[in-house]
Amino acid sequence: MKYLLSLLFLGSMAACIEKPTDHFVLRGTVPGAIDSTEVTLASYKEYHKKIASGYVINGRFELQGKVNAPVYCRLSMSDQHANTNKESKDKSPNKYVEIGFFVENGNLTFQTPHIDSLPQSFWLYDIRKEKNYTLKGSVAQDIFYQYQQQTISPRHEIESLTKAYMENGNVENFKTSYAKQIKLENQTKEFIRSHQNLAVNLYLAEQLKKKPFTYDQAYLDELTEFFAPYQDTCLALQQFRQYLQTARTFVQGKALRDGEMTTPDGKKATLLSQLKKDHHTVIDFWASWCGPCRASFPHLREMHKTYGEKVTFISLSVDKSEKDWQKALEEEKLPWNQYLATPELSKDTRTNYNLNSIPTFLVIDPRGKIIYSGSNSGELEIMLEKI
Repeated sequence: MKYLLSLLFLGSMAACIEKPTDHFVLRGTVPGAIDSTEVTLASYKEYHKKIASGYVINGRFELQGKVNAPVYCRLSMSDQHANTNKESKDKSPNKYVEIGFFVENGNLTFQTPHIDSLPQSFWLYDIRKEKNYTLKGSVAQDIFYQYQQQTISPRHEIESLTKAYMENGNVENFKTSYAKQIKLENQTKEFIRSHQNLAVNLYLAEQLKKKPFTYDQAYLDELTEFFAPYQDTCLALQQFRQYLQTARTFVQGKALRDGEMTTPDGKKATLLSQLKKDHHTVIDFWASWCGPCRASFPHLREMHKTYGEKVTFISLSVDKSEKDWQKALEEEKLPWNQYLATPELSKDTRTNYNLNSIPTFLVIDPRGKIIYSGSNSGELEIMLEKI
């Protein structure tokens, strides 16, 4: 018994000695990958900066590097250069796959049944293939893996519905996607509450950030409470707390500021004078050169027919050329009031409403308070249905 205990003690000591604490060693097994397939590891926030890189040889690779704290990384594999150097008759279609997981210092082991079972990158990425790989040796990844696997189905459904909406413009697809997104957000918040891993929780909280004026102060307070117990001074937590502070500027209920506009016949008008005390108001920010803006007009026309008696519609162009604006007005013939923003008003909207792209729709309540901002006409219709 003493001999057995001694062996166990020596074995555990050896394991502790062998495990690196100031760097990581990531060993991967990727059947089906051709020799010299390039493997690159980078932080998901700075994917252009390599943490480590190497090559697959005989279906295996090994990477070494260092991280200061557990960090969510992107592991990419590309055989483009390896294929280029092969004889033409032996060439196969290029593979470029992409995987996400948490890396921390220590011994890490990556496994997958086959390189073809991994998600491809960019528009070919298939969320369902996230079940086809594992990373062992990272406590943060063990926790994140639970969330990842629990949410594969809803995330895939949301992505599929969003793509369908983008392709066919069927707003019902967007409404279904929106409802599923709310459920996923609640699932994510519940996961954060039930787990105490700071790195994972911060990463998931990033998914809960919302666009300006689509949240209230209570929502920010809820996100703040997730991290109230932490005394950690890590940069990621500092940045998230700074985001929460900045986001307070754009909570629902901020008063719309006045500004000067030009009418199609060259007269001056003010923004606040167009609001009606008994109506909500939709302000559509657009420009003649903005394709997505003009593509949204058919849907806006439909909403105007449905809600026009109860909701005031205003289009406010940020065109720099009045001639281009007038030409677009003649082509579109929109049935609601049209205005051209002065340069001062355009600058003011960027500063006060974080309006950095178009189209953007603001919804103003009868008291002159902003209660919504967004760029998707499907989401705007959901908002109008609610009010």
